[in-house]
Amino acid sequence: MLKAFVAVVALTLSLNLATAQSIEDATNAYNRGVELAASDLPKAVEALLQAASIAEKAGPEAQEILTLSRQQVPVLQYNHATALYKEKKIDEAITNFELAHNYAVEFGDNGIQAKADDLLPKLYRVKGNNEYKAGKYIEALESFEKALGYDPDFAGAHLSKGLVYNKQNKNDEMKAAMDAAIEAGLKTNDSKTVEQARKFMSDNLIVDANAAFKKNDFNATVEMLNESVKYSESNPEAFYLFAVAYNKLSRWDDAIATAEKGMALEENTPAKQARFHFEIGMAQAGKGSTGDACASFKKAAVGPLAESANYQIKTVLKCS
Repeated sequence: MLKAFVAVVALTLSLNLATAQSIEDATNAYNRGVELAASDLPKAVEALLQAASIAEKAGPEAQEILTLSRQQVPVLQYNHATALYKEKKIDEAITNFELAHNYAVEFGDNGIQAKADDLLPKLYRVKGNNEYKAGKYIEALESFEKALGYDPDFAGAHLSKGLVYNKQNKNDEMKAAMDAAIEAGLKTNDSKTVEQARKFMSDNLIVDANAAFKKNDFNATVEMLNESVKYSESNPEAFYLFAVAYNKLSRWDDAIATAEKGMALEENTPAKQARFHFEIGMAQAGKGSTGDACASFKKAAVGPLAESANYQIKTVLKCS
């Protein structure tokens, strides 16, 4: 019986000594991490993770070291990622912000998690834009998707996806991405991105409308212009092309109405207004309103259209 008691005492002393040794090791690792934080953040994080691991195994007596180590890890990892970002090492910064995110989740640091989650989508967009500029469209799309994985309402990432799809001549995907950019931008009050997406789609559709016009497909021209002005009604080019196409289709009233809208948007100088007056004159002549047409062609007889307008005045309509 005595021998058994002695054995129990010896075992208890051994366990106590082992625990004390573990706490000392954890403390030393923690102190080393704190010291390294001033000069080498990655090694500081490594030391603090080691301290936390040792402290966790040591039990309740090492709880303070465990708590302190876990508190420091996400912060130092985030600071290291920030330093890399300032050095414009985007790929490395992303990797380390993701580590900061993971440590923050594991150790319950909501503040660092929120900061990392705010920066990561922006960094993935920067990475994707760089890949886009380098012609690496597949890689760019992957980066934008990762950005949207962190923030589905990131209007800028949707916009950038649309630009990639445009380069790939994927019109349906481009439209979907630009529409998503507009929807997300309206939701998050990102008016700049909303305007960029709307302008891009409007301008792109005007280009398509011009191509259809050159093929004498005037109905398709009008159809594309109708889509264009759904995105933006601020481009006088759209309304000028509307007027020309409507005149080709003998839709005189529509030609006059769209030309007048274009004039209101265009710079108010005789030279800039002349082309709209010319199309209004053509529509009025088509309707048989010779007097009104003569007045419009006289206003159109400025700059490049002067010869055509004077021909209508003198030869076609024989204006007085």
